[in-house]
Amino acid sequence: MTITETSASKKALHFFYRSLRLRCPVCGISPLFKPVAQIRSVTDWFETLSGCPRCDYIYDQEPGYFMLALWSFDYGAAALFGMALFLFLFNFFEFTTFQLVLLTLIPTTLFAVLIVRHAKAFYLAIDHYFFHNDIKK
Repeated sequence: MTITETSASKKALHFFYRSLRLRCPVCGISPLFKPVAQIRSVTDWFETLSGCPRCDYIYDQEPGYFMLALWSFDYGAAALFGMALFLFLFNFFEFTTFQLVLLTLIPTTLFAVLIVRHAKAFYLAIDHYFFHNDIKK
């Protein structure tokens, strides 16, 4: 592994860590979303803030910017979670079909809603790493 590959790997891990903390991919300090205590509606849970007040990085760069994040990361992770849960329940428990569907759909929907913020943060970090990677940090 060369020095540039090592530094690129460290930088990628750095962006991934910032996305796990739901922080700005550029400065790593400002939050991407409102704090949970300040959420007053469902919209507040899903929408990012307009941008970073510290480094002026715009989070939602255009209409539909996060659609790929929702389809690939959020729905994809929720689908994998739902399939794993379904297979677990189907193989280890004796439920009726209705119970099995209900016990799969409710946790899967809840899981998708809970990880939507991280899906958007991860997508923002990936976008910034591959297309705006001009930071020396």
